[in-house]
Amino acid sequence: MLLIRFFIIGVVLAMAGCATKITPNTSTPSYAKEAAKTGKLAEFISDLTHDKQGQTGVYTLGQGVDAFVSRVSLINAATSSIDLQYYIYNNDITGNQINYSLYNAAERGVRVRLLLDDLKASDHNPQLHILNQHKNVEIRLFNPSPNRRNKALGILTDFARLNSRMHNKSLTVDSLASVIGGRNIGDEYFSASHEVEFGDFDLLLIGEATHDVNTQFDVYWNSEHSYPLSVFHPRRYSDEETIAILSEWEEQITDTEQSQTEYIQALTQSQFLEYLSEGALPWSWGKADVLYDPPSKINEKGLTSPLLDELESAFANTQKDLFIISPYFVPGDGGTKYLIDMVERGVNVTILTNSLAATDVVAVHSGYAPYRKALLKAGITLYETKVKPNFKPSAWRGSTQASLHAKSIIFDKQQTFVGSLNLDPRSMFINTEIGVLFENEALSSKIVSALNDAVANSAYRVQLSDNKLIWLDMDTQKTFKSEPDASIWRKIGACFFRLLPIEDQL
Repeated sequence: MLLIRFFIIGVVLAMAGCATKITPNTSTPSYAKEAAKTGKLAEFISDLTHDKQGQTGVYTLGQGVDAFVSRVSLINAATSSIDLQYYIYNNDITGNQINYSLYNAAERGVRVRLLLDDLKASDHNPQLHILNQHKNVEIRLFNPSPNRRNKALGILTDFARLNSRMHNKSLTVDSLASVIGGRNIGDEYFSASHEVEFGDFDLLLIGEATHDVNTQFDVYWNSEHSYPLSVFHPRRYSDEETIAILSEWEEQITDTEQSQTEYIQALTQSQFLEYLSEGALPWSWGKADVLYDPPSKINEKGLTSPLLDELESAFANTQKDLFIISPYFVPGDGGTKYLIDMVERGVNVTILTNSLAATDVVAVHSGYAPYRKALLKAGITLYETKVKPNFKPSAWRGSTQASLHAKSIIFDKQQTFVGSLNLDPRSMFINTEIGVLFENEALSSKIVSALNDAVANSAYRVQLSDNKLIWLDMDTQKTFKSEPDASIWRKIGACFFRLLPIEDQL
């Protein structure tokens, strides 16, 4: 084990010594616009917030279809500005539609700023380049690799910098409404994929917190780590090429509407769309704190961030109940002891994470699994989500039919945290994250109730019997003595990753 660690460290240090340097950043700063005063969105939100000074209104987006409809609806309603910030931004059905809506917004005169983490940003998506050369649009890449042909090789040669990623996810329209949560842009996050669906969770925000989301976006947008896309792709499409790409783009949208009839029908039946059209969205109001890491976290390893400080305070003040939802949960020795200490002072701790069969990252499960017995012995309630029946996930690709992706923590059924943060070393100490800590007892209790219903239908309760793990299917009450639904190759994979000294990278 020691030899493996020394070998890995040696390779990384050797490659870091020949790291390719990136040119200095000369981007021009820009800032969020004042809240729009005209347009349907401004009128709609003005009516809701006129007597809610200092408060934030929240609408929960638990269904993928609602999450997609809300984003497109906001973009289509924009009259002044749109700011988007994402870790993954796929070139697929939903990504195409969002890009097309952004282009139409730019054509209406709306300023669009799109900030993408460079690791997953495609260098071969003409839609992004067409968007970027529009006079009302600018796209920037966060912490980019100078090696555009092979980003994976770039990480190996500049590991210390490029290993840290912007995991933040936010959308703000007209400085009036924001969406914060766990979802990236891609079919699997919006119930549009036939191969995989991530169970996820977002909050639609209006009121006070939107100003703080604006501030967070500006901090990242104007960071020295955010480079204009044009630095890496200076070529501009001609008018003829632009017209051809736009025509093909429109055809793709039309073809999607004709071929994906079930999904299109689901969109038209969205509960969010129904509420929105009737002016009857059920808002919850309360105090909201937008928590986020500074961009400098990618340089300052082990940095204590405002996000972690605020969450530490919420954990410390919890007296009765703590409910953690984290798809990638690797508590480590320190986190395990912290949770056990909470139990010992009288807090009921419940954790929901992915089973081995349901996770899309087997390596993370290998980091989590060794801590289960200690958590259970302390009296912590532990649930693992089920993969859907009759579907066996690939051993290495990580593709599953259903996988938990939501990241949320409920403190004493009083406060709810929703954001991009997983309770694992990567989120805590390596990547940058964002979230909202919202105080509203009724909403927190409602979310806990919904989670209990979901657990009853879609999870195993992990328990100990004679000091061995067993899994109780909460729906069928059937008991399993080994990782349920996981193939032998997944189990072998998890054992293999457990041998590697990589827990601090998970």
